[in-house]
Amino acid sequence: MDLKTQKAELKSINWDGIKSELNKLDGIENGYLTLENDNGDYIQCAGNKSMLTVEYRLNSKPNFKHYVLGKGKDKSPMKVSWIALQNNVGPIMVHKEEVLNLKDAELIFKEFYENQTIPTELNKRNVTKLHLEK
Repeated sequence: MDLKTQKAELKSINWDGIKSELNKLDGIENGYLTLENDNGDYIQCAGNKSMLTVEYRLNSKPNFKHYVLGKGKDKSPMKVSWIALQNNVGPIMVHKEEVLNLKDAELIFKEFYENQTIPTELNKRNVTKLHLEK
């Protein structure tokens, strides 16, 4: 697996290296990181240690699916609270339940690193349409 940070691309990284890079997230100089497997599936997070978002892309051929991950129960569209996570790449709009922290990110990244999947207890909001070429 390869890890991409705002400053570098780290090939064949181990779990300790991934955890170390997650701990550097500050939303300014280290605002995001992406962990990608050999199939092109990846998870990425952006933000800082106390407020971040994690996305998951499943690159099943010929299509792909892209999700924003969250905790808690899904809400009806009329009851969703939006949060703007400030980051050096610009504000990122997510549902309140999709604002995660470093501990959450570590669990998600470890599951992806070890099993190339995400924890089953997470919600996945499908945002694939936002990532399609127009």
